[in-house]
Amino acid sequence: MVCHFPEMTMKMASKYLREIEIGTISPLFGTSGEYVEISELADQDYPEINSPEELRYTDRIRQSLMSIDWSFTSDETGFLTHDLHPYPAKFIPQIPGHVIGQLSLPGELVLDPFGGSGTTALEAVRMGRRALSIDANPVGTLIGKVKTSNLDRNTSMDLHGIRCAIFTRIADLSNDPKNLVSEYEDYIPEIPNVDKWFPYSSRGELALIKCRIDTMENQKARDIASLALSKIVLSVSFQDSETRYASRPKNIPVGETLKKFLRALDEVIQEVTHTQPVLRYGVCEFITADAREISSSICRDSSVDLIVTSPPYGNANDYHLYHRFRLLWLGYDPCVLGKVEIGSHLRHQKEANGFEAYLSEIKDSLRTMFKVLKGGRYAVLVIGDAVYNGVLYNGSVALEKAAVEIGFEAICTIERCIHSTKRSFIAAARRATKEQLLVLRKPCKKETIWFGGPSYKLWPYESILRKSEIECVLGVKVNKANGRDFCIDIDPYTATNGRKLVFSHGIGPSNSSLQPTWQAIVENGFQNQPSSRKDPKYVTHGLHPYKGKFYPQLAKALINLCGIKTGSRILDPFCGSGTTLLEGYLNGHRTYGCDVHPLAAKIAKAKTGILDVNPDILRETVETILRKIEKAQGDCSREREQFNADCVDEIERWFPIRVVDKLNWVLKIIRDTSDGILRDFLEVVLSGIIREVSHQDPDDLRIRKRKSPLKDADILGLFVNRLETQYQRIEKFWFVRGYSPNRFFRSRIAEGDSRAWSTFEGLGIEKGMIDLVLTSPPYATALPYIDTDRLSLLVLCGLDSPKRRPVEQKMVGSREIITSERKRFEKILSNSLSTELPMSTVDYLFDLHKRLTNAPVGFRRKNMPALLMRFFVDMSVIIANCKYALKSGGEAMIVVGDNQMRVDGDFERIPTTEFIEDIARKHGLLTVERIDISVTTQKLVHIKNAIRQNVVLRLRKT
Repeated sequence: MVCHFPEMTMKMASKYLREIEIGTISPLFGTSGEYVEISELADQDYPEINSPEELRYTDRIRQSLMSIDWSFTSDETGFLTHDLHPYPAKFIPQIPGHVIGQLSLPGELVLDPFGGSGTTALEAVRMGRRALSIDANPVGTLIGKVKTSNLDRNTSMDLHGIRCAIFTRIADLSNDPKNLVSEYEDYIPEIPNVDKWFPYSSRGELALIKCRIDTMENQKARDIASLALSKIVLSVSFQDSETRYASRPKNIPVGETLKKFLRALDEVIQEVTHTQPVLRYGVCEFITADAREISSSICRDSSVDLIVTSPPYGNANDYHLYHRFRLLWLGYDPCVLGKVEIGSHLRHQKEANGFEAYLSEIKDSLRTMFKVLKGGRYAVLVIGDAVYNGVLYNGSVALEKAAVEIGFEAICTIERCIHSTKRSFIAAARRATKEQLLVLRKPCKKETIWFGGPSYKLWPYESILRKSEIECVLGVKVNKANGRDFCIDIDPYTATNGRKLVFSHGIGPSNSSLQPTWQAIVENGFQNQPSSRKDPKYVTHGLHPYKGKFYPQLAKALINLCGIKTGSRILDPFCGSGTTLLEGYLNGHRTYGCDVHPLAAKIAKAKTGILDVNPDILRETVETILRKIEKAQGDCSREREQFNADCVDEIERWFPIRVVDKLNWVLKIIRDTSDGILRDFLEVVLSGIIREVSHQDPDDLRIRKRKSPLKDADILGLFVNRLETQYQRIEKFWFVRGYSPNRFFRSRIAEGDSRAWSTFEGLGIEKGMIDLVLTSPPYATALPYIDTDRLSLLVLCGLDSPKRRPVEQKMVGSREIITSERKRFEKILSNSLSTELPMSTVDYLFDLHKRLTNAPVGFRRKNMPALLMRFFVDMSVIIANCKYALKSGGEAMIVVGDNQMRVDGDFERIPTTEFIEDIARKHGLLTVERIDISVTTQKLVHIKNAIRQNVVLRLRKT
């Protein structure tokens, strides 16, 4: 038997098999490495609200919705997977798209209780919302699941398996199709008058496909293959057409059904693959159930933020008839659907009921919608008229009346024209030319809302901040408290803003029924027992150790205290390892940062940038590296090509030779496998273990070797463990990303000096552009950043000791100062020369210089006046640049602490905080408040000199 198999399918099959054999299988079926940008796919751009406050005003909602041309006659309606499978009477995606944009916010739950083929769900997920789609028709549930699915390795493997099995069987088919029918008889459903509807040729081949699907282990793969089967059932039957339920015999050759299945499978896979970048973080659920009986296990009361649906029109369609053969071949009984199908034409005929019976069933559905919808939120129903016994009934008028009786508020009714191509089995439905959008709202009223604290104990200042951020974010006073829980009487729109809180981890109508805030989700996911310890390393915050950074919960709390809107611009002129930038990113802001420290800038770029990398690329890169390391045998080569030639001698002084070999080998794997942000990420992961595998004393910030030098270290094991840990944290974030109450904006980060305005310009910053400056500058002479990270700079950045020295000298707050620069500042101090610094700072420095000039102290303390003057001059320039970048009314939050030094035998406090505040005032920034915060310390050699108290200076540009 000659088999004419599609060329595209054969190429795909052989290519896919080859990828499996060589171990580089992609979870996508497209060309290896070929990924489509999200912007190319998400080309339907609908206006969106930015705040729950915009939902408060029904007049605005009414005007906004009525200004839209709902006919969309020239719009493309088949983008993404919207046309993946035939489905009758579905509404076009532009309808739910516009409604979702106007009446919900990112991360919120959108319900379609008559979900059909998942049009609402797909649009909701595409637009960054969560989706729950319910329908009594299991075919609709299947379509929706596949429309919004993502292909992973296991799914791809299972799909490859069925494709190979079916492809192999085509060439081995008997010329007598009855043989196949006999072989797979158990997989043929009981179809009345089966000979009238299916020939032996397609009957046996459909059964073969069904058998293969039933053996698949991966449920997602089973769904995709089942949908491909569903797509071809009618084309290989005697049914006249999709919209005409009549038998018309035709010739279906042996093998044709299997070929059509493989073509359909390819089409489904390609569509899902193409759509995957848009939907990969989507949170959606598809449930086969009756919209009149949604249980609390499916959807809790008052948990839905928006309902968008198109209930079945009365006496208009018979979904159980339209999908009869699909249901049978998929293992369902169409009679079960027929008994519960609302608006069924056949039910009307059999039961001799009329419009009142239809309306009664719709009212039951409306009661369920009212119960699960949050107060103050909207339900939009797309409905049409109904004809019973020759009488025309106005569907929108009847449903509006029923909805008001249940408790809804009727906001407006909008009429739209129906495309002339819309078809149905039923003549009345085919004649319809118009339908209505009925917009309802569940009444808004104040409720008592509880705000639960985190599972871990807060520090005293954090408890104060928690109360302040609640009042700032919600704009109301906290009036009650019960231990760690606050409760406030607020309306639903105000309560929605509570999702932004950092020191409150739950919101709900009682302290026993709290739903997690976004902060609780990113920290703990959905664990039943959240950690009892504060986690400062969630997402990528723990990517690399960095001394002196402030922790992320504090950064977010300070952002909340400023009350900036989502999408605002935040600048950190001392971005360090990127704490402010990552928190701004996670909470929907545009972030900009720079740092002179090359490793710090690299870490910050990796922390934020890796979250924007295509997960498939990251996953495959990590797996490739782990696979290569796992296969590594024997000693690594003695090559040194991955290191700067000028650095090799110094590297070999600070690392055992065997460790140097392994570092070079791992770097080669990283650089051969990745580039750009991916390479930065992997090198930063490696950097995190470098001190641990060196001769450096890990507890000493300064350059001091261990008492017992290392002979070797398990570089590969340490790197693998660290990489797996970081990847798992990123993977956890991918899982919860769809719950985010905001969109994500790429951070802009540069290695550069914030004393130079050109650095800000390079980031795209213009005068008056920034909403908030949030930073923790290096404290004057407090931490030797370059010394601490010198081994990473040596190995990864190619900076040997001579190249590191000028970088150290450029650092604001550096302890290093060249002689000429020291003398220049001492001349100013000795001769009382004028400076741009405030007199309070100048007077203190003059006095300190005078006391230390002839004092019996070492050179480092003699350098202190010059070092401090340089520090405050630098801070003055940077604060001036920040003020120039700030909008009028914009704020600057500077986390700063005082130093101490020994003078005349006693420790003396250096009032850094007051001096920076004076400098800010001199540049025209007003002090809003000073927030005293404590800091944690670590067990390090120099702990006696550590700063134990911090202050947040909150400043504002007038």
